[in-house]
Amino acid sequence: MTHWIKILVETNECAAGRLAEALEGLGAIAVSITGEGEPLPAKRQPFAKHLSRTSVSGLFEPALSIDTVSSFIKAIGDSNTNIRVETIVDRNWELATREQFVPFPISDNLWICPSWHVPPKPDVATVIIDPGTAFGTGYHPTTALCLHHLSGLSLHKKRVLDWGCGSGILAIGAYKLGADSALGVDIDPQALAVSQDNAERNGIHQSIRWVTPEAVATTTQFDIVVANILANPLIALAPMLKHYTAIDGTLMLSGVTRPQTERVMAHYLDTFSFDILYRQEWALLVGRKRPVLPT
Repeated sequence: MTHWIKILVETNECAAGRLAEALEGLGAIAVSITGEGEPLPAKRQPFAKHLSRTSVSGLFEPALSIDTVSSFIKAIGDSNTNIRVETIVDRNWELATREQFVPFPISDNLWICPSWHVPPKPDVATVIIDPGTAFGTGYHPTTALCLHHLSGLSLHKKRVLDWGCGSGILAIGAYKLGADSALGVDIDPQALAVSQDNAERNGIHQSIRWVTPEAVATTTQFDIVVANILANPLIALAPMLKHYTAIDGTLMLSGVTRPQTERVMAHYLDTFSFDILYRQEWALLVGRKRPVLPT
């Protein structure tokens, strides 16, 4: 009988969503978040008004490198994050995973749909994406925040840069919403391969480029730059992201919790004016790049 590895992470409620997406990105075939003794279905995660979660679990194949997963989790969590490993017997986990992932609307003009469902709104832009081996399925609040804001922008003739593209969902979403071009950037070759696969699944694999950071021309600028990563990388990347955003362009920064917003914005305020949007404990910083005033 086949056995599986279950990674159970006890953490604070702010880190629960990010850890769930991390387990998914590391190859978990099923992920659940539990608070107050009851699992919260994944389809409700982007829209829950109150985040009351303390336990995140992921189911992995037996060949899992536990040390790799543990190191990744510790890098995301805090000093109070605890990890437990269990071995459990087989069941139809693929079916269980499919039951969790259903089509859902980001907005009136954008839906997310797994490949095993028929898109419920064929006349509306729909991103076809499955849970897999890179961050971004639309369920995490930061991904949902970014997609929702993109869906409200006029993207006609706009050039979009998705920095830290993960699954490619933001670049794909932007292109399907009408962007003239989209470029996805990631330091992880596996993420770039997954993004290309997802673009093919959406029928736009010849329309979006996926590259590593060094392949982005320093002379290129974009009308919209989005980076849904974490606070410290956003701070480290500030000079680069400021440079790649065109004058009067839009910069979208997420992967930031409410307490981190001021610290991240401080590194961009010399160039951008910001509005802040929130969902649960997460923030999306939306900046407009100011023209350079003559001295």
